[in-house]
Amino acid sequence: MSGSLRVLFVNRMASLVRGGGETFDLEISANLEKKGVEVHYLTGAPLIAHTPMPLHHARAHEIRSPYLPWFPWDRMKGGWRVRVWEFAQFENRAAAWINRHQDRFDIVQICELPRLVTLLKTRYAIRPKIVMRLTAPNAYDPTGGTRRADAVIASGTSIAIIRRGERPDVHNIPNAVATDCFRPDDGAGRSAWRQRHGIPADALVLVYVARLQGFKNHALLVEALARIAAEEPSVRLVLAGSGPLRGDVERKAHAAGGADRLLFLGEVPFTELPDVYRAADLKVIASEYESFCFAAIEGMASGLPVVTTDCGWVPTLIGDTLAPIEQQSVRGPDPSDRFASMNPGAQQRDVPGGIVTGRSDPASLARAVLRLWRDETLRRRTAGWNREKAVREHGWDSSAGKLLDLYSEVRNRRSEA
Repeated sequence: MSGSLRVLFVNRMASLVRGGGETFDLEISANLEKKGVEVHYLTGAPLIAHTPMPLHHARAHEIRSPYLPWFPWDRMKGGWRVRVWEFAQFENRAAAWINRHQDRFDIVQICELPRLVTLLKTRYAIRPKIVMRLTAPNAYDPTGGTRRADAVIASGTSIAIIRRGERPDVHNIPNAVATDCFRPDDGAGRSAWRQRHGIPADALVLVYVARLQGFKNHALLVEALARIAAEEPSVRLVLAGSGPLRGDVERKAHAAGGADRLLFLGEVPFTELPDVYRAADLKVIASEYESFCFAAIEGMASGLPVVTTDCGWVPTLIGDTLAPIEQQSVRGPDPSDRFASMNPGAQQRDVPGGIVTGRSDPASLARAVLRLWRDETLRRRTAGWNREKAVREHGWDSSAGKLLDLYSEVRNRRSEA
């Protein structure tokens, strides 16, 4: 059945930046192609400028619309309205394009964009079935697109929240990682990468792969970096990702006296990310909230210990037994029952894959990093646990198979209607 199945992946940002939603669509679609599915892509492109990360695929099409990556919409009062307007321009154009070409597809899979679902269902009443993926459970959806989709998929903390809300029938399609690409360092590549970027071979290297946006909380990590450097001057923090807050992060680093220990890589092509991980010693995550976090399983598959804030699903990934915090972007002190001690610097929980710390305590984050760096036995044990779990539970072939089964079910519903 899969050989005749034609699927259009609609992901506005796939040609613009590389976040979790984009990684999911590009990786799972590549694995669906291996199973015989005919995959198409519809992505966004700037109205005038060149496309930052074009998809080099024979069946990829770009929709040009206003794109304002420099606008700090999440830091300005009412800035979200600009963000909504910007996405609406893409959705209007994308809906018209899909309507014109709908006979090419059996399934249209849309990454978030609930308004686009509503347009396709109401204005155009397209024949292909629509599967919507929610990357977080708080998508802005005043038009009811979540209810209108023929199926909704998600992963991580989003599953329980969505099931309690509008879609109790949400399907769990787990995020995954290419464990043959993201794998532990073999020695040679690590040394070459560090030399190319001017990093000493014996330096402590931390890597954080995340968009430079508020909820990723780079500021917390910069504060922790200054504390780490006071005891381990060799430390370097490698930041991969782009976003409107880069200037703020740089200013905070200068103020803390740690700017010379920061390496900004900007947007890194997906094929080059494994080299970044292999050059590091520890994976760090400073977010206020993560519904899943692709970067966590990339670091795990690369054989890195993980130091993370208590941010939603990430602690669960590395073996935490406490229920994940579900609130979106919670600021301030963590609940007292999350840690044995609430003293600054002592908000830590040891878990099989690393250490979990408080979301507003840079001292705890710094102490956790230094503990793992100084304890080689602990570092090796957590790294090995992470690699083994990533290989065992987070392969793309399994997730693609589950999604293919869902596509077949959804398409059959149409034929029975």
